[in-house]
Amino acid sequence: MTVRRRGRSTTQAECAACGSSDAIQIKLTLPDGSHVDFHSCHRCEHRWWHSDGDVIDLTTVLERSRTGADG
Repeated sequence: MTVRRRGRSTTQAECAACGSSDAIQIKLTLPDGSHVDFHSCHRCEHRWWHSDGDVIDLTTVLERSRTGADG
């Protein structure tokens, strides 16, 4: 299932921590133009980010967001 809203889409995903299929994936384009996927598990509440196939941390996502926002 995919839901599209203003430049992002939401898809069900498998949790990297507990293996539950009760996780979501949200694809985002950050202000700097990079694409990231946010994942969140409804079962164990594990959250993680991917960019270009690599796991990245929230600090990296926030830095990329600020970089593009300033112009």
